[in-house]
Amino acid sequence: MLSVRSIFGPRLRSSMLLLQSSTASYSASSAAAIQAERTISEGPRNDWTRDEIKSIYDSPVLDLLFHGAQVHRHAHNFREVQQCTLLSIKTGGCSEDCSYCPQSSRYDTGLKAQKLMTKEAVMQAARKAKEAGSTRFCMGAAWRDTIGRKTNFTHILEYVKEIRDMGMEVCCTLGMLEEKQAVELKKAGLTAYNHNLDTSREYYPNVITTRTYDERLDTLQFVRDAGINVCSGGIIGLGEAEEDRVGLLHTLATLPTHPESVPINALVAVKGTPLQDEKPVDVWEMIRMIGTARIVMPKAMVRLSAGRVRFSMPEQALCFLAGANSIFTGEKLLTTPNNDFDADQLMFKVLGLVPKAPSFGENAEKVYETEEAVSI
Repeated sequence: MLSVRSIFGPRLRSSMLLLQSSTASYSASSAAAIQAERTISEGPRNDWTRDEIKSIYDSPVLDLLFHGAQVHRHAHNFREVQQCTLLSIKTGGCSEDCSYCPQSSRYDTGLKAQKLMTKEAVMQAARKAKEAGSTRFCMGAAWRDTIGRKTNFTHILEYVKEIRDMGMEVCCTLGMLEEKQAVELKKAGLTAYNHNLDTSREYYPNVITTRTYDERLDTLQFVRDAGINVCSGGIIGLGEAEEDRVGLLHTLATLPTHPESVPINALVAVKGTPLQDEKPVDVWEMIRMIGTARIVMPKAMVRLSAGRVRFSMPEQALCFLAGANSIFTGEKLLTTPNNDFDADQLMFKVLGLVPKAPSFGENAEKVYETEEAVSI
């Protein structure tokens, strides 16, 4: 009896060889595959070239998603997602001209300037956040910097101490810092300080003119030198090109130490700001940013931040699969809408996500391991 192999032997072998060659060629041409494998085998690196990061970003999106997920599962417990709450403790009246921000005093957005929230109000919000499952409480103040704000800064130090005593990680975003202030925040127990770069160095002047890119980097260095974890990322949808998104990731990935947290924000266009007419960011753009960030900064908590409210549960699931492992919870992010608490609880249940516990060690974020992360 003749077998299929005997009848089609030469032709079948030829077809199989062609298929294998095609598959090998595809894998070899995927920068996401090559660089993810290198990240898994060698660990984090700080010598990325811009071209390398661009080639990862430009990989076929499903390939990028898959290999971002591989790195994520290697470096982290892939089901754990950090829940953070961000509260605006001093809203509006900012002197900066950030073109995306409704809190700038230069734009008519209908937002009224408010004084620093009282200690009682902040503690109440922190307790509510903890009860809702958040393990990190972030406080934001609409200031250019903290210079000349000694009384308010002293109050904030008290807030930090009390929230830390509640067993929560504490983060602040107060504008530019001086070295001394970073040290004081560290002594108070601050876990992390957020200071986003927003976009690439090249596109930055199109977004902000009242603070330089280097001033932002100086603040990050003061924070790092003080022993506080760095939280720094950016916003997409500002009218920038893909090259600028690559530039942002390149700057972050080539810092002497990668940020412990990298927020990826999608612009929430607010009426009255110069960017009010920018079109919404597509989920695939977010996936490209998240997947690339995960491959080039494997240790970081990659935060699916502002703009998440626009994405459905399946779309958010893709972002988590690509490497996101942190979100903001609560009805507002400073002054813009955020996802409903009940919707997030349902999402965690449906997707099988596990809340990440707070971490207070010397290395507050998970240390990168060369072995597979434990999965539960």
